[in-house]
Amino acid sequence: MALDYLLHQLQIELAGRYLGVAGTIFFLLSFLYSARKKQIIPKGPLKRFLQLHCHAGWIATLLILVHSGIHFNAFLPWAATVLMMIVTASGHVGQHLVRRFRNEAKLKKQQLGILTPPDDALDRQLFWNAVTLKALNQWRMVHMPLVAFLIILTLVHVVSILFFSNRANWM
Repeated sequence: MALDYLLHQLQIELAGRYLGVAGTIFFLLSFLYSARKKQIIPKGPLKRFLQLHCHAGWIATLLILVHSGIHFNAFLPWAATVLMMIVTASGHVGQHLVRRFRNEAKLKKQQLGILTPPDDALDRQLFWNAVTLKALNQWRMVHMPLVAFLIILTLVHVVSILFFSNRANWM
């Protein structure tokens, strides 16, 4: 909000509109991780795509927060902004779950004295992977509908802006 206020004070508030477009592009970039997981993008380290997902999501959230700014005149953009914040928080919960289970698995391996996984240690590692997978699947059951609803609100927001504004306001 402070940045949006500053943009208004400098009389370059139009920049805020384009930050919304840039934020949306960063959100679209964050979906490359999903495309990689579903093998739509066949190559590339999944870890890097996850990092891109997290970083692009953060940048998108910050840009759209500046875009939202101090404008309290419409319900839909604010609903989308609030939902975006919930989705971002949900993403951090997922990130925390992955980190926590990874650390727990590492600790268990150290407690068991496993340096390189022999056959039974591999079974234990598979167990921990299954536990992690179950927790992440439960988290996805919450996160994915939120993301879908955010996409719908964003599309409605963009379409309504394009429908109700004239092009002279964008230049």
